Amino acid sequence: MNYLSKYLENSLIGILLSDGRLKRASKTSNVKLNINMSFNNYPYIFHLYNLFESYIGTNLKSMNIYNLDKIYFTIRFKTISLPQLLSYYNIFYNKNVIDNKIKKRVPKKICNKFNEVSVAHLIIGNGNYMKDRNLIKIYTNSFIKEDVLFLSIVINKLLNINSKIIHDWNDQYIIIIEKEENVDIVRENTLPYIHPSMLYKLGI
Repeated sequence: MNYLSKYLENSLIGILLSDGRLKRASKTSNVKLNINMSFNNYPYIFHLYNLFESYIGTNLKSMNIYNLDKIYFTIRFKTISLPQLLSYYNIFYNKNVIDNKIKKRVPKKICNKFNEVSVAHLIIGNGNYMKDRNLIKIYTNSFIKEDVLFLSIVINKLLNINSKIIHDWNDQYIIIIEKEENVDIVRENTLPYIHPSMLYKLGI
């Protein structure tokens, strides 16, 4: 297909807001989607592999990452270079004028492409349920405060809830969804799109 289906597009938005990465070799090349997760998440990443299978030319690959005295087992896949991903790269990635490095941002243009499917993949990738406090944390640490605030507003408007952002550490901020009524609304709207292996992210 020379375009992404609506469901795939909505999924991609949530994936890019969490663990997904787009790579472009040069200014004239097309774009690849890279997804690398812990091997513990194999059922979910296999689900993503199936979703994007039409655009993938290789099998899932495992890789060991060595950090000091620990070994982390990961699994990954990447698509072939695709013109279909170029528009997403252009809105998600910007060059920092200070250090001249490409950095991923939360694009303002996601509003009409961001829905419950996107929230589901965002929570799967970066979410965590805290049972003792009955709240959902979304770890948006890689984004600047302005982006995290905007994403929180988009989620609030979409689901008609009240989430908030809090300072985590250094200059990093995360989104908190608390109060039973807000958590219940998130569950109700995202449950159909949460992979069964990831239900614990909603406290289920």
